[in-house]
Amino acid sequence: MRRESVRPPGPQLAAALRTGLPGLAEQIYAEINASISDYTVADSSPPSIPTVVHEGLAFFVARIADPAVPTDRLMGLFRELGRKELKSGRSLDSLQAAVRIAFRTSWQRTAEVCTRHRLPGSVLADLAACHMAYMDEIIGLVVQGYLEADRRPREERAQLRRRLMSALAGGDAESAADLAGRAGWPLPAAATPVAVEPGTRWRCPLGTADLLLDLDGAQPWLLLPGPFDAGRRAALQAALPGTRLSVGLTVPLEQLPDALRWARRVLTLTPAADTGTPVILSEDHLLDLWLSNDPALLDEIVQRRLGGLMSLPASKRTALTETLRVWLESWSTAADVGRLLHIHPQTVRYRLHQIRERIGGQMDDAEARYGLEAALRALRLRDRASPVLPGGDR
Repeated sequence: MRRESVRPPGPQLAAALRTGLPGLAEQIYAEINASISDYTVADSSPPSIPTVVHEGLAFFVARIADPAVPTDRLMGLFRELGRKELKSGRSLDSLQAAVRIAFRTSWQRTAEVCTRHRLPGSVLADLAACHMAYMDEIIGLVVQGYLEADRRPREERAQLRRRLMSALAGGDAESAADLAGRAGWPLPAAATPVAVEPGTRWRCPLGTADLLLDLDGAQPWLLLPGPFDAGRRAALQAALPGTRLSVGLTVPLEQLPDALRWARRVLTLTPAADTGTPVILSEDHLLDLWLSNDPALLDEIVQRRLGGLMSLPASKRTALTETLRVWLESWSTAADVGRLLHIHPQTVRYRLHQIRERIGGQMDDAEARYGLEAALRALRLRDRASPVLPGGDR
């Protein structure tokens, strides 16, 4: 005859669970810090996350021992946590994600304790149900506290955040500090600007509530606190499907105006057909930014280096400059250049002869060749940013 599993009484089970509590709160807090950018900066104001986690774990075990244990004080603590997190500028998405990480980590420890004490599967099943119910209860309390504190109209806060973005983009540190406090957005030590194309439409998935957003202007952009990583990439691509993004450098806030200007410029320098990806990183195009930084100076360099070619008809000029560019970059034979351009080697030799006639002996001088290659690359970047229209106009 099969013997039924005997479930241990509450106090005995609670005693076993208490053996898993040492160090668990610290582990949970470390997991939250590592997983959610909102929590990378410690906030010790009461009630702090470590305190709430520690007391929440102890209460769960106490409730296992005695289901009638009073709940008022702890429930008030969770509501107060929700109110405090709103005032600290943390998003509701991040707060709920932190609670889920806490319960996932604590459940792993609970399962280990049950295995170590050889508790029957029926006990583990009961604990799982209690664990899930407790998580739902806690999330409801912290959300309630958060929403109670969120009495400022959403439009007012959105307007403050747009003004904050304008101050940061303009390098106005004093105004930015004031606006950040009023908008409930903690100023990070460093941030990453992201330029997007006009007309972009936003979807708001989980994991993006901590960024600043301005898509209504002529040059729409976003601001991410901290660095751009794989999680940020996935969240932005979900929020902006099919949109090209130019991710700027992660810089201290005082350098943000330059990083934003560079990100916007990279967006114009890299047409979609050339990148093959909706996400463009400014750090991959720093040389291009440098070469295209001064249009008047570029015109002067092009005229001095390539003036003999620039007066030719457009089709002939394009053929010769492209041949020269490939020859300089490959530094190889006419046969190799021909393979790269898909033309006959004799055509390459003929074009190179014409080029020599028009730009003099620059092709035989190492320093001059460097200047030619830089001028050609900059010219190509300019043409990408300002494509030639029918009739020769830009």
